Amino acid sequence: MKTFIRLFSLICVFFFSSMMFGQISNLVVNGSSTNFSMASGTEISWSYNLPVGGTATLEIWIDINGNSTIEPGSDVLWESFYQIDGQSNLDGPPDMDGLANGQIIFAQEVGLAPGGYIMSFNNNNSTVTIPGTVTPIASPVFTISGSVTVPAGHSAQYIVLSLDNNSEDGDKFWNAITDASGNFAVQMDADTSGNPWTLRIDNSYTLNPAVVSPDNISFNLDAGVTTSYSGNNFTFTEAQAEINGTVKDENGNLLIGTNVYLSGDDGNFNRYVRTDNTGTFRIGFLSGELPASNVVLGSGNSEDMSIVSAMFQLPTINSSDILTKNLTIYTTNSTISGNVTLNGNPPNFNLEMYAFVSDTGYVSTYTDANGNYTMQVSDQLFNYNIGPGQLPNDYNGYYIIAHPGQTNINFNFTPTDVEEDQSVIPNNFSLLQNFPNPFNPITTIKYEMPISGLVTMKVYDVLGNEMTTLVNEEKPVGSYTVEFNASNYPSGIYFYSLTAGSFTATKKLILMK
Repeated sequence: MKTFIRLFSLICVFFFSSMMFGQISNLVVNGSSTNFSMASGTEISWSYNLPVGGTATLEIWIDINGNSTIEPGSDVLWESFYQIDGQSNLDGPPDMDGLANGQIIFAQEVGLAPGGYIMSFNNNNSTVTIPGTVTPIASPVFTISGSVTVPAGHSAQYIVLSLDNNSEDGDKFWNAITDASGNFAVQMDADTSGNPWTLRIDNSYTLNPAVVSPDNISFNLDAGVTTSYSGNNFTFTEAQAEINGTVKDENGNLLIGTNVYLSGDDGNFNRYVRTDNTGTFRIGFLSGELPASNVVLGSGNSEDMSIVSAMFQLPTINSSDILTKNLTIYTTNSTISGNVTLNGNPPNFNLEMYAFVSDTGYVSTYTDANGNYTMQVSDQLFNYNIGPGQLPNDYNGYYIIAHPGQTNINFNFTPTDVEEDQSVIPNNFSLLQNFPNPFNPITTIKYEMPISGLVTMKVYDVLGNEMTTLVNEEKPVGSYTVEFNASNYPSGIYFYSLTAGSFTATKKLILMK
């Protein structure tokens, strides 16, 4: 959905300033402080005052009983989002004056579905509402229709659909609301400049964790061919397993209207939902997707350098599982920097680097052509595993644990066919973290020998049972790489232990099939 400047982007997170003492005042919607009106497809505008630099929470309700009062038991919440005084570059409704001056101004042409609405503006637990009415478009050209089927026991009425065009500049969008039978019809003008258009369900969170199919329907509008596009049907299927939770910022503030994503089975399925007006999400799995393995749950955008995206990994989800996993997104305020070489040479291209804190969050960046990188991180988190994204073929990858503020976190990735490098004598015994980790089913482990001697490396399960021996031989001075193929082992946590003379080290690895 492109509601008010593409509110429903793939990742839509707003980190807002502290709620300062104050409240909403001087609220005007479409020139009225008591009751606004507009026709579908025309401009809606609003302005209000709040503390300088403050944040407002906005909600748009469908006024079912027409009494101009929000009644959550009967009225339907359509949208909830934030506005920040002076912020004009967000993925939601911007403050169009771009100034942190205690006033927010916004205006945009929108194709709201005809009906009664109530807009709610809140700051510091002080709420001001304005009801309004949207009348049908005067001369519709295109009609896009279909139906929504929901699971037994749920209502198919008041489901909102949005028709968005393909542009990114905040062009007009159009809505429809289903009737008691789940039928809908989007009516819009003749503008086809945003082809292709995408139709999707806008408030599917009201039916979560049920899974909607298809996720969206895309088509090109052409009045020369037809003005009526029918049969655009969506079906919700009851979930057979569920992950739920909340998304918060580092200060514990709930993040509403924020996308949460889920991937599993090594990327064979991906799913997105949004948090509701309480910052809560519910994501469902269909029976054919279970058991699901290598499940990654997250929220945030790794390309947004201002945040540490949330991420949590779950080995397996089985039928009837209901799991609660709360996510936190942090604001970046520190850096980790270093240099990357490939076999001792600058990469001569932009190599992606990741930093992650296990079951918490991750960020990414790119090196320059000389291999220099700077990772934006949060000092609220301490142990970051730094490592590469996709290395060139036949290169060994590994992680280094680093902390906010550290510099010279340097890497030299070597080809896999170079087992040892006698020209560089290690200063100390060391056992490095396996890469990748988690892995499926092959990972590599590096270790270093400052003196020659007998080396043994073994893998154990969580109960201490020996699973396999990877190394058991005399080794000269040098750096070595050993491969562990776990294709015959079940998913889980394992430990690998290196013994060389009086040196012993053990590290954890995670197999996720």
